[in-house]
Amino acid sequence: MSTGEASGTTPEQRPRPTPFGPRWLFWLTTGVVGVGAAAVAVLVAVEVTDQPPAEPAPLAAIDGSDGDVSVFPVPGTQVVNPQTQVTLRGPGATGLAAEDVTVTGSDTEEHSGTLLPHSDGDGVSYVPDAPFEPGEIVSVTVEGIEVRGADDGRWTWRVADALDEAATEVPENGTATEDDEVSRYVSAPDVEPPVVTVEPAEPTDAAGYVALGIKNGVVQKGPMLVDEDGEPVWFSPMAENDARDVTGATLDGEPVLTWWEGQIGPGYGYGEAVVVDETYAEVARFNAGNGYRADPHELLLTDDGTAWLVAYAPIGMDLSEAGGPRNGVAVDNIVQQVDLETGAVLFEWHGIGDVALDESYLPVEGDQDGTSSDTGYDYLHVNSIDVRDDGDVLISARHTCAVYQLDGDTGSLDWRLGGRESDFTVDDDAVFLKQHDARWADDGTMTLFDNGGTCGSTTRESSRGLVLDVDESASTASVVTDYPHPEGAWSQSQGSFQQLDGGDVLLGWGSLPQWTRMSATGDVLVDSSLPEDLTVGSYRARQVEWEARPTTDPAAAVHVDSGTTSVYMSWNGATAVQTWRVSTSDGETEVARSGFETSVELEEAATADEITVEALDADGRVLGSVPTVVDAE
Repeated sequence: MSTGEASGTTPEQRPRPTPFGPRWLFWLTTGVVGVGAAAVAVLVAVEVTDQPPAEPAPLAAIDGSDGDVSVFPVPGTQVVNPQTQVTLRGPGATGLAAEDVTVTGSDTEEHSGTLLPHSDGDGVSYVPDAPFEPGEIVSVTVEGIEVRGADDGRWTWRVADALDEAATEVPENGTATEDDEVSRYVSAPDVEPPVVTVEPAEPTDAAGYVALGIKNGVVQKGPMLVDEDGEPVWFSPMAENDARDVTGATLDGEPVLTWWEGQIGPGYGYGEAVVVDETYAEVARFNAGNGYRADPHELLLTDDGTAWLVAYAPIGMDLSEAGGPRNGVAVDNIVQQVDLETGAVLFEWHGIGDVALDESYLPVEGDQDGTSSDTGYDYLHVNSIDVRDDGDVLISARHTCAVYQLDGDTGSLDWRLGGRESDFTVDDDAVFLKQHDARWADDGTMTLFDNGGTCGSTTRESSRGLVLDVDESASTASVVTDYPHPEGAWSQSQGSFQQLDGGDVLLGWGSLPQWTRMSATGDVLVDSSLPEDLTVGSYRARQVEWEARPTTDPAAAVHVDSGTTSVYMSWNGATAVQTWRVSTSDGETEVARSGFETSVELEEAATADEITVEALDADGRVLGSVPTVVDAE
């Protein structure tokens, strides 16, 4: 249902105001702290005693033909972190020496530093030896090259009045009381994933597994892979962290799984990125650069050894012009590309200075003479990043109900689609609200998860996957097709939309503990859900093609009841097991794998030390043997 639908544009449009292996771990120990209960905030904590600055004026667009080197953060940025590097991208930067770069703080004076070459050979970062002071003006001069957006190689930044990170909570873990809510295994008693219900329970030709990050509720949390029957293939419970945005990727040409791991605060969080290989061995763990910690909304690993991340940073700001407190706190959103090999920041964009506070549909809390809430004004709320083949960057922002394209070379904001300041005319049925997961499809269309909700005077309390024809020449956007929730339900937050090979789509319903595979024409093929009573969920649901053989051994336990001996077998994470072979002195028994745990009754009684168990592949080859069969607990 819609109330007050905007006609032919977007909600409340108005005129715009004028203006990793061990080699990847070393740099974490030199400037990135850990996550978990003992985590230490990396943002500088300061007590803001003076009046914080007002919202900065909009940054001017940078001409890509004005020089051959881009700098990040872009010249004129007013909210850089005290630990910021000077990133210089372009062929002209590769021949620089440290003495060609002069960095001077208005309070801290000249900063010595070192040059960090980027692993792709297309730039360098000047890394100051000491951080800047909050609130000071930093002047940078680079000799001998033409820097885009600079004045004869010189530009300035202002350092943000950086504040403490927002408070986070350690996820609560426990055990479900109902047996039909979690799965319990005799051979793997430490693993208790939530039960997945699948309707209809008929197999399709889906390749691979669905990747989830189980969160919330008082149950085990962690990354999980399930098959189309809803059976877990792999589950890795975590004690003090959440795992979100679990998906497949490639690193150095090899398939990997990635996820964000950390703790959540007021709608955003602080943590780090994790990458595991086909044995589930950790090959990289890294963070955002320039003193920030990664937020869970996006972890996008690229084929060229970089990662795109989001960070959220509370900063002191006078919010009175936006109707908030003078002594306020705004939450800056940072989009970064990080070089995994070196830790260098290759790209950095800040929401503050490019997207105005009054573009937000989120009300400002606090009166003018008061202070902001502890969470700050999260006016933008970036929740996805996608990169085009030409390098331009697409981001989605929930609280402005808009997606944005950034110039991948200069970092300038190219255009807005949706929201108050849209550069496009959007058909009425193409208006999206509180959206997530905006991506460019291979055919040039744009896909996103349209949560629904309210943006200004426009309301629709139902969710859908949406495919848009975005005509950048004509500045129009129209619906190609959409995929409404099968029951018209409303996912008030989170969510994902994935186009699959063959034309099917997978929708993760975010705050609804559900994911649905549909045909290209919108027919429901498989609808899967988690128990509502557990109050658990998954930020996204992703189909991944995955073959894995863990370094851990398979497990088996024996249970004897009324003279009947049953053997229970499992191998958490192994994808190639087709058959289990159980051997005793009386002979061998083979049984087809059946879900996470397979059981078989022996014809003759046997004790644990008389039994051997082997996992076999489709050709009957032994993949692994249980080192010690144990008695069931």
